[in-house]
Amino acid sequence: MKLKLDTRKIYLAMAEKGINATEIARQGGVSQQAVSNALNGNRIGKTKVVPAICKALDFSAKDIVIIED
Repeated sequence: MKLKLDTRKIYLAMAEKGINATEIARQGGVSQQAVSNALNGNRIGKTKVVPAICKALDFSAKDIVIIED
């Protein structure tokens, strides 16, 4: 099982709200590099990244995490 982020949905929401990865990191208390890594598909990384994105964009994890077999 592999976890991925729905980056299309995330980037659209970021554009609508006018925020970037740095702002997501600031709001969520994680590093900007961790957010960038997750958004670039390199890895989701620490479990704190998904809640940070959810908090900044008003999503639940179910909205943005894709589970692949």
